[in-house]
Amino acid sequence: MNKARSKYLVHAELMVTGPASAQFDDAKSGFPVARRMNRIERVVATYRGRIDQLFSNGLLISFDTADAAVLGAREMQHRCAGLPQISGYRLALRIGIQQCLVRQRLKDETDNSREIVSLLAFVDDGIVASDFVVSTLNPDLRVLTSPLENPPVELVAHKVDWHCEIPSSAYGGESFWPASQDAHHIGPYLLLHQGLKTIELTQSNPVATIGRNPSNDLVTMGIHVSRQHCRIERQADCILLTDTSTNGTCVMTDEGIEFLVKQDSFYLKGKGLLFFGRLCNGERRGGVRFEAY
Repeated sequence: MNKARSKYLVHAELMVTGPASAQFDDAKSGFPVARRMNRIERVVATYRGRIDQLFSNGLLISFDTADAAVLGAREMQHRCAGLPQISGYRLALRIGIQQCLVRQRLKDETDNSREIVSLLAFVDDGIVASDFVVSTLNPDLRVLTSPLENPPVELVAHKVDWHCEIPSSAYGGESFWPASQDAHHIGPYLLLHQGLKTIELTQSNPVATIGRNPSNDLVTMGIHVSRQHCRIERQADCILLTDTSTNGTCVMTDEGIEFLVKQDSFYLKGKGLLFFGRLCNGERRGGVRFEAY
Protein backbone atom coordinates (compact mmCIF):
# COMPACT_ATOMS: atom_id res chain seq x y z
CA MET A 1 0.00 0.00 0.00
CA ASN A 2 1.45 3.38 -1.03
CA LYS A 3 1.89 5.95 1.68
CA ALA A 4 -0.10 9.14 1.08
CA ARG A 5 2.13 12.06 0.18
CA SER A 6 1.65 15.39 1.94
CA LYS A 7 2.23 18.97 0.88
CA TYR A 8 2.07 22.15 2.91
CA LEU A 9 -0.18 25.04 1.96
CA VAL A 10 0.68 28.64 2.79
CA HIS A 11 -2.01 31.31 2.53
CA ALA A 12 -0.33 34.74 2.47
CA GLU A 13 -2.72 37.69 2.38
CA LEU A 14 -2.08 41.44 2.62
CA MET A 15 -4.67 43.39 4.60
CA VAL A 16 -5.09 47.15 4.19
CA THR A 17 -6.66 49.11 7.03
CA GLY A 18 -7.31 52.82 7.28
CA PRO A 19 -9.86 55.40 6.09
CA ALA A 20 -11.93 53.98 3.25
CA SER A 21 -9.57 51.02 2.99
CA ALA A 22 -12.09 49.22 0.78
CA GLN A 23 -11.37 51.85 -1.88
CA PHE A 24 -7.59 51.78 -1.45
CA ASP A 25 -5.87 52.50 -4.78
CA ASP A 26 -2.55 50.67 -5.01
CA ALA A 27 -1.35 52.57 -8.09
CA LYS A 28 -2.04 56.02 -6.61
CA SER A 29 -0.28 55.00 -3.40
CA GLY A 30 2.95 53.98 -5.16
CA PHE A 31 2.15 50.25 -5.52
CA PRO A 32 2.83 49.18 -1.90
CA VAL A 33 0.75 46.01 -2.34
CA ALA A 34 2.40 45.10 -5.65
CA ARG A 35 5.88 45.61 -4.15
CA ARG A 36 5.07 43.27 -1.28
CA MET A 37 3.54 40.71 -3.61
CA ASN A 38 6.71 40.80 -5.70
CA ARG A 39 8.86 40.12 -2.64
CA ILE A 40 6.62 37.24 -1.59
CA GLU A 41 6.88 35.66 -5.04
CA ARG A 42 10.67 35.89 -4.90
CA VAL A 43 10.65 34.06 -1.57
CA VAL A 44 8.45 31.34 -3.09
CA ALA A 45 11.01 30.79 -5.84
CA THR A 46 13.90 30.77 -3.35
CA TYR A 47 12.29 28.01 -1.26
CA ARG A 48 11.16 26.07 -4.34
CA GLY A 49 7.48 26.53 -3.67
CA ARG A 50 4.67 26.61 -6.22
CA ILE A 51 2.00 29.28 -6.56
CA ASP A 52 -1.33 27.45 -6.71
CA GLN A 53 -3.51 30.55 -6.79
CA LEU A 54 -2.84 34.25 -7.20
CA PHE A 55 -5.43 36.80 -6.10
CA SER A 56 -5.43 40.59 -5.89
CA ASN A 57 -3.86 40.86 -2.43
CA GLY A 58 -2.34 37.46 -1.76
CA LEU A 59 -1.27 34.00 -2.83
CA LEU A 60 -1.93 30.35 -2.09
CA ILE A 61 1.39 28.51 -2.19
CA SER A 62 2.38 24.87 -1.77
CA PHE A 63 5.69 23.53 -0.43
CA ASP A 64 7.00 19.98 -0.28
CA THR A 65 8.07 20.16 3.38
CA ALA A 66 6.91 21.83 6.57
CA ASP A 67 10.40 23.31 7.06
CA ALA A 68 10.28 25.03 3.66
CA ALA A 69 6.78 26.37 4.36
CA VAL A 70 7.73 27.84 7.76
CA LEU A 71 11.12 29.20 6.66
CA GLY A 72 9.50 30.72 3.58
CA ALA A 73 6.71 32.28 5.65
CA ARG A 74 9.25 33.82 8.05
CA GLU A 75 11.17 35.34 5.18
CA MET A 76 7.98 36.71 3.61
CA GLN A 77 7.29 38.57 6.85
CA HIS A 78 10.86 39.86 7.08
CA ARG A 79 10.89 41.11 3.50
CA CYS A 80 7.51 42.84 3.75
CA ALA A 81 8.44 44.39 7.11
CA GLY A 82 11.37 46.08 5.39
CA LEU A 83 9.07 48.17 3.20
CA PRO A 84 7.64 51.49 4.44
CA GLN A 85 4.00 51.90 5.39
CA ILE A 86 1.69 54.33 3.59
CA SER A 87 0.57 57.50 5.35
CA GLY A 88 -2.93 57.04 6.75
CA TYR A 89 -2.98 53.29 6.07
CA ARG A 90 -1.50 50.12 7.49
CA LEU A 91 -0.56 47.09 5.43
CA ALA A 92 -0.30 43.83 7.37
CA LEU A 93 0.70 40.41 6.09
CA ARG A 94 -1.30 37.50 7.46
CA ILE A 95 -0.01 33.95 6.90
CA GLY A 96 -1.59 30.58 7.63
CA ILE A 97 0.05 27.16 7.11
CA GLN A 98 -1.74 23.82 6.85
CA GLN A 99 -0.84 20.30 5.77
CA CYS A 100 -2.86 18.53 3.10
CA LEU A 101 -2.66 15.31 1.11
CA VAL A 102 -1.63 15.33 -2.53
CA ARG A 103 -4.47 14.08 -4.72
CA GLN A 104 -3.32 11.17 -6.84
CA ARG A 105 -6.45 10.97 -8.99
CA LEU A 106 -9.05 13.50 -10.07
CA LYS A 107 -11.81 11.37 -8.57
CA ASP A 108 -10.17 11.35 -5.13
CA GLU A 109 -12.23 13.12 -2.51
CA THR A 110 -11.12 16.69 -1.99
CA ASP A 111 -10.37 18.01 1.48
CA ASN A 112 -11.01 21.36 3.12
CA SER A 113 -7.34 22.33 3.56
CA ARG A 114 -7.68 25.49 1.47
CA GLU A 115 -10.53 26.72 3.60
CA ILE A 116 -8.66 25.91 6.82
CA VAL A 117 -5.42 27.58 5.75
CA SER A 118 -7.28 30.76 4.77
CA LEU A 119 -8.90 30.87 8.22
CA LEU A 120 -5.51 30.40 9.89
CA ALA A 121 -4.28 33.57 8.16
CA PHE A 122 -5.96 35.90 10.64
CA VAL A 123 -3.15 37.51 12.69
CA ASP A 124 -1.78 40.85 11.42
CA ASP A 125 1.95 40.48 10.64
CA GLY A 126 1.76 36.97 12.05
CA ILE A 127 2.16 33.32 11.09
CA VAL A 128 -0.23 30.63 12.36
CA ALA A 129 0.40 26.94 11.63
CA SER A 130 -1.72 23.91 12.42
CA ASP A 131 -0.48 21.20 14.78
CA PHE A 132 -0.09 18.85 11.78
CA VAL A 133 2.55 21.23 10.39
CA VAL A 134 4.37 21.87 13.67
CA SER A 135 4.61 18.15 14.51
CA THR A 136 6.72 17.51 11.38
CA LEU A 137 9.08 20.48 11.79
CA ASN A 138 12.81 20.33 12.38
CA PRO A 139 13.21 20.62 16.21
CA ASP A 140 15.23 23.84 15.73
CA LEU A 141 12.18 25.38 14.08
CA ARG A 142 9.62 23.83 16.41
CA VAL A 143 11.02 25.84 19.34
CA LEU A 144 9.83 29.01 17.55
CA THR A 145 6.20 27.95 17.91
CA SER A 146 3.80 28.35 20.81
CA PRO A 147 0.20 27.12 21.24
CA LEU A 148 -2.42 29.62 20.19
CA GLU A 149 -5.47 30.23 22.34
CA ASN A 150 -8.87 30.38 20.65
CA PRO A 151 -7.85 29.57 17.06
CA PRO A 152 -10.44 30.34 14.37
CA VAL A 153 -10.80 26.64 13.46
CA GLU A 154 -11.47 23.54 15.52
CA LEU A 155 -7.92 22.22 15.63
CA VAL A 156 -4.75 22.84 17.60
CA ALA A 157 -2.86 25.79 16.14
CA HIS A 158 0.45 27.46 16.92
CA LYS A 159 1.84 30.94 16.44
CA VAL A 160 5.27 31.08 14.79
CA ASP A 161 7.74 33.67 16.10
CA TRP A 162 9.38 35.08 12.96
CA HIS A 163 11.31 37.87 14.69
CA CYS A 164 13.99 35.85 16.48
CA GLU A 165 17.12 34.50 14.86
CA ILE A 166 17.38 30.77 14.26
CA PRO A 167 20.52 28.63 14.14
CA SER A 168 21.98 27.57 10.81
CA SER A 169 21.12 23.96 11.65
CA ALA A 170 17.46 24.84 11.06
CA TYR A 171 18.35 25.29 7.40
CA GLY A 172 19.81 21.81 7.27
CA GLY A 173 23.43 22.91 7.86
CA GLU A 174 25.73 22.56 4.87
CA SER A 175 23.92 21.17 1.83
CA PHE A 176 25.60 19.77 -1.24
CA TRP A 177 23.97 20.70 -4.52
CA PRO A 178 24.30 18.55 -7.65
CA ALA A 179 27.20 19.53 -9.88
CA SER A 180 24.80 20.82 -12.49
CA GLN A 181 21.09 20.56 -13.11
CA ASP A 182 21.40 21.92 -16.62
CA ALA A 183 24.39 21.35 -18.87
CA HIS A 184 23.31 23.97 -21.39
CA HIS A 185 23.80 27.25 -19.56
CA ILE A 186 25.20 30.04 -21.73
CA GLY A 187 28.06 31.94 -20.13
CA PRO A 188 28.99 32.08 -16.42
CA TYR A 189 26.60 30.38 -14.02
CA LEU A 190 26.31 30.35 -10.22
CA LEU A 191 24.32 28.38 -7.67
CA LEU A 192 23.99 29.64 -4.09
CA HIS A 193 22.51 27.09 -1.74
CA GLN A 194 21.79 27.36 1.97
CA GLY A 195 19.77 24.43 3.19
CA LEU A 196 16.36 24.87 1.58
CA LYS A 197 17.28 28.14 -0.11
CA THR A 198 18.52 28.15 -3.69
CA ILE A 199 19.48 31.15 -5.83
CA GLU A 200 20.71 30.91 -9.41
CA LEU A 201 22.66 33.55 -11.33
CA THR A 202 21.95 33.23 -15.02
CA GLN A 203 21.65 35.48 -18.04
CA SER A 204 18.11 36.40 -17.00
CA ASN A 205 18.96 36.79 -13.29
CA PRO A 206 22.51 38.25 -13.21
CA VAL A 207 22.76 39.76 -9.70
CA ALA A 208 22.24 38.56 -6.12
CA THR A 209 22.58 40.70 -2.99
CA ILE A 210 23.28 39.31 0.49
CA GLY A 211 22.88 40.84 3.95
CA ARG A 212 20.59 41.46 6.93
CA ASN A 213 18.27 43.85 5.09
CA PRO A 214 15.04 42.02 4.13
CA SER A 215 15.28 43.50 0.62
CA ASN A 216 18.30 41.30 -0.17
CA ASP A 217 17.97 38.22 -2.36
CA LEU A 218 19.62 36.13 0.36
CA VAL A 219 18.85 37.33 3.87
CA THR A 220 21.30 36.10 6.50
CA MET A 221 21.35 37.14 10.14
CA GLY A 222 24.22 37.54 12.59
CA ILE A 223 25.80 40.26 14.72
CA HIS A 224 28.75 40.54 12.31
CA VAL A 225 26.65 40.64 9.12
CA SER A 226 26.04 44.05 7.52
CA ARG A 227 22.66 45.14 6.22
CA GLN A 228 24.06 45.24 2.68
CA HIS A 229 26.91 42.79 3.09
CA CYS A 230 27.95 41.83 -0.43
CA ARG A 231 26.87 41.60 -4.05
CA ILE A 232 27.51 38.75 -6.49
CA GLU A 233 27.24 39.58 -10.17
CA ARG A 234 27.34 37.56 -13.36
CA GLN A 235 29.61 39.36 -15.80
CA ALA A 236 30.52 38.56 -19.39
CA ASP A 237 33.18 36.01 -18.51
CA CYS A 238 33.14 35.55 -14.73
CA ILE A 239 31.21 35.56 -11.45
CA LEU A 240 32.33 38.53 -9.33
CA LEU A 241 31.74 38.89 -5.57
CA THR A 242 32.03 42.45 -4.23
CA ASP A 243 32.17 42.93 -0.45
CA THR A 244 30.68 46.17 0.94
CA SER A 245 30.56 45.12 4.60
CA THR A 246 32.34 46.11 7.80
CA ASN A 247 33.68 42.67 8.67
CA GLY A 248 34.28 41.12 5.25
CA THR A 249 33.28 37.93 3.46
CA CYS A 250 35.24 34.68 3.80
CA VAL A 251 35.49 32.43 0.75
CA MET A 252 36.57 28.84 1.39
CA THR A 253 37.15 26.52 -1.55
CA ASP A 254 36.47 22.79 -1.40
CA GLU A 255 40.26 22.35 -1.21
CA GLY A 256 40.23 24.18 2.13
CA ILE A 257 41.86 27.41 0.91
CA GLU A 258 40.42 30.52 2.60
CA PHE A 259 40.26 34.08 1.26
CA LEU A 260 39.02 37.10 3.23
CA VAL A 261 37.41 39.68 0.95
CA LYS A 262 36.91 43.06 2.65
CA GLN A 263 35.80 46.17 0.78
CA ASP A 264 37.12 44.51 -2.36
CA SER A 265 36.13 42.16 -5.21
CA PHE A 266 36.88 38.47 -5.76
CA TYR A 267 36.29 36.08 -8.67
CA LEU A 268 34.30 33.00 -7.64
CA LYS A 269 35.40 29.79 -9.35
CA GLY A 270 34.56 26.16 -8.74
CA LYS A 271 32.88 25.03 -5.52
CA GLY A 272 33.11 26.16 -1.93
CA LEU A 273 31.46 27.98 0.97
CA LEU A 274 30.82 31.63 1.83
CA PHE A 275 30.82 32.98 5.39
CA PHE A 276 29.63 36.49 6.13
CA GLY A 277 31.24 38.69 8.78
CA ARG A 278 33.54 35.98 10.10
CA LEU A 279 36.35 33.61 9.19
CA CYS A 280 35.39 29.98 8.91
CA ASN A 281 38.62 28.70 10.56
CA GLY A 282 38.15 25.28 9.01
CA GLU A 283 34.52 24.97 10.16
CA ARG A 284 32.15 24.09 7.33
CA ARG A 285 28.76 24.35 9.07
CA GLY A 286 26.76 27.52 8.67
CA GLY A 287 28.23 28.54 5.32
CA VAL A 288 26.41 29.24 2.09
CA ARG A 289 27.34 26.72 -0.60
CA PHE A 290 28.39 28.12 -3.99
CA GLU A 291 29.12 26.48 -7.34
CA ALA A 292 30.50 28.78 -10.04
CA TYR A 293 31.01 27.67 -13.62
